[in-house]
Amino acid sequence: MRKLIFLFLVSTFYISAAYAQVPLVGGERIDYYSSWTDRGAKVVPMGEIHLSALAKSRYGNYPKTELNSELLLFPLAPNIGFKHQWFGKNTILSSQHTFYYPTLGLKWAKSSGFKDQIPETANVPHIFTFRNELILSRILNPQPEDCFIRTPDLVLTARVGFDFSLKAGDDNFPKLDYYFLYQRSGSYYDDQKVYFAGLELAGNVYRNFNFSISADYYNIDFGGEYAVESQGKIHWHKNSKFSVSAGYKTYYLNNDTKTQLFLMPVVDLVFKLNHRKKLQRGLFKK
Repeated sequence: MRKLIFLFLVSTFYISAAYAQVPLVGGERIDYYSSWTDRGAKVVPMGEIHLSALAKSRYGNYPKTELNSELLLFPLAPNIGFKHQWFGKNTILSSQHTFYYPTLGLKWAKSSGFKDQIPETANVPHIFTFRNELILSRILNPQPEDCFIRTPDLVLTARVGFDFSLKAGDDNFPKLDYYFLYQRSGSYYDDQKVYFAGLELAGNVYRNFNFSISADYYNIDFGGEYAVESQGKIHWHKNSKFSVSAGYKTYYLNNDTKTQLFLMPVVDLVFKLNHRKKLQRGLFKK
């Protein structure tokens, strides 16, 4: 009889937690949300759409594949990316391939207030830029299969890759040396390639607050010119369909002509469309 009562109580708690769609810790409701970011190896679920103001907007078009784009950049540099998750559970490997057409933005800069970067007399060719990268993510706090209460993953992500560009037409425009443009435009000139590597750590701070911190290193043809970028954010999840991120971004550039250091605040909004909670081990995974 005692065993039946015990099984009944356990089953009641199990069903109640699932119905509440969140973990219960010490009888208190705790809201947790996925700590994975767009930089991680995990793709968004099939049919789900993440709309972001600053980061990549993403669409899960297949179970292990997503399409993504930097929508804020799109009017100046139309772009489309493809990420495929190859394998893994606690350690996940993906590849990301992105196409950019920056010519529109360069022509706009030539005729706007950026004449110190591209003079009106410069010829801007058609430029087709391709970025290829490998992304490896490791969950540092893997939980046992029979774990009853799920907490957000603590994820360490590493990425390596390179940019190269193809051009059509004559050009005579000078190198762009703004702190945020130099490392992104290095492949436009003299068949150069831009190589990069980066790390990100993402996890949970408290309840519906997550964090992410990243650093990236860029090198042009393994020469003496390089750039470093760092970014840190706190992500507040109002619910499973809307979040706000705030933090900083730092740029450090060291090239042949100058050294630049720049720090700026960043704020981002993310909306999730067609988001569905999945029942997993008795709880709803958000």
